[in-house]
Amino acid sequence: MTSPNANFQGDLLATTIQMLEDDIFDNILRKNATTALLEMEGSVVGIDGGISIAIPIMYAENGSYKRYSGAEQLNTSSNETFSVFQYEPKQIAINTQINGREKYQNMGRSQNRDLLKSRVTNAKYTFENNFNIDLLSDGLLPNQINGLQQLISDNGSGTVGGVSRTTFSFAKNQFYRATTDGGVALSASNIVTYMDQLDVLLQTWKAKTKAIISDNTSFVYYESAVHPLQRINQEKGALGKLGFRTYQYKDAEVVFEPNASGMPTATQYWIDPEVLELRYYVGRKLNQLPTRNSFNQDAEISYLAWMGNLTAKNFRRLGVLNND
Repeated sequence: MTSPNANFQGDLLATTIQMLEDDIFDNILRKNATTALLEMEGSVVGIDGGISIAIPIMYAENGSYKRYSGAEQLNTSSNETFSVFQYEPKQIAINTQINGREKYQNMGRSQNRDLLKSRVTNAKYTFENNFNIDLLSDGLLPNQINGLQQLISDNGSGTVGGVSRTTFSFAKNQFYRATTDGGVALSASNIVTYMDQLDVLLQTWKAKTKAIISDNTSFVYYESAVHPLQRINQEKGALGKLGFRTYQYKDAEVVFEPNASGMPTATQYWIDPEVLELRYYVGRKLNQLPTRNSFNQDAEISYLAWMGNLTAKNFRRLGVLNND
């Protein structure tokens, strides 16, 4: 059937979103230091299905290793060396819509497209801001993805991926508490020393820390400590080149993540992108769902949908420095 408005095709809402959809999630990833790093390191991973996101892990060595001589009996004991971290997929959706009045008030295909493009852009920014909050969260809101506060525990407690950290040490991340472990609260005069202590814990497990996500307080302390030592023409790291405020610490970039985004005060998260992954379901990478016509309103609505979770597979190579 011919559209009653010749200047407004019935599929304009869908095609406008499609025009911006292909790169929309990748662009969003680059606005957050953690996901920007994961994307650069190939740790944003698509999966093709499954009730849950299951990640096999090798948590122990084979206990049958035995030195022997001649006909000595060998070790025949069975060994449990593998388990699974299991993460529930979470879903997020955001809509763009237009009503009949707006169609005709913005006569002409280009005018309508401009209106819809601005709304898709607004939806993108809204998703970007809220997804960033979720990534830094404790994951306790209904249907919220795992955030760094949940995956990287302040004191090694809790349950993650269905595994108790209290019972199984392999599920514990590294942590260093300024007041409890260092004896003095975090400050510009001791932050590098405390970071060195956490780095030793992480290096025990061969961590390859690439980013140290730092809130207002910890970033200012680190900046105060190292700023006089920085070379004027210091070469920027990968995140610095994307526009993030960074300083170098050994092989990692110390990256500013404001408290207003959800970062806890006086806290750093140490990220190894080899063991932290953002997993999404193929077909739900902020993809467009079919456009719907409201059954009781003169309006069209289309959703962008995402499904997945932030996951980790080796917590011993992730760390946190805080003021506890």
